[in-house]
Amino acid sequence: MVAVMNDTTNIELARRILAAFDAGDESVVDELVHPDHREHAGPDPGSGQDGVRASLVWSREQFADAQTTIENLIASGDRVVARVRFAATCTGDVLGIDAAGRRFETDHVHIWRVADGRLAEHWMVRDDLSMLRQLGAAEVMT
Repeated sequence: MVAVMNDTTNIELARRILAAFDAGDESVVDELVHPDHREHAGPDPGSGQDGVRASLVWSREQFADAQTTIENLIASGDRVVARVRFAATCTGDVLGIDAAGRRFETDHVHIWRVADGRLAEHWMVRDDLSMLRQLGAAEVMT
């Protein structure tokens, strides 16, 4: 059976995956993420649902008290776009920089393709330079 796709349903998928990352909730991955999921953002943690789980675990280990605030959430056809503000406290090294205990806020843009009622592909743009400056790496970046 093919799931019916509509903008409201797709927006809810995006809301739920963002909330799962904030909470470190792996239990919803099989429900929200297509088995053939493909990640296009950053180093490839692997494909499919296991790759999303690996990203979720990594994020939870790196960033305590993660909080994603949705600024805009737009859906059309099989695409969902979210512009968000991400804030968290680092628990250790980030890109080789000792950032333990430092808090940052930065902007992200996520784009998902939805297939069969689940998230099938993901692209992301992050403001890593802003994050690194807040973590004390400005002198490294100049």
